[in-house]
Amino acid sequence: MARFPEAEERLLNVKICMKCNARNPIRATKCRKCGYHRLRRKAKATRA
Repeated sequence: MARFPEAEERLLNVKICMKCNARNPIRATKCRKCGYHRLRRKAKATRA
């Protein structure tokens, strides 16, 4: 997907808040913006 593996790691290795859609670090347990606890991993599948 990305041109370099380092760039792909930086772009895709995050968690997304299910409430406000903020990007959070992969090791986060709650959202940095709203404090919500339901976080999901960013989808890594290619979109067509």
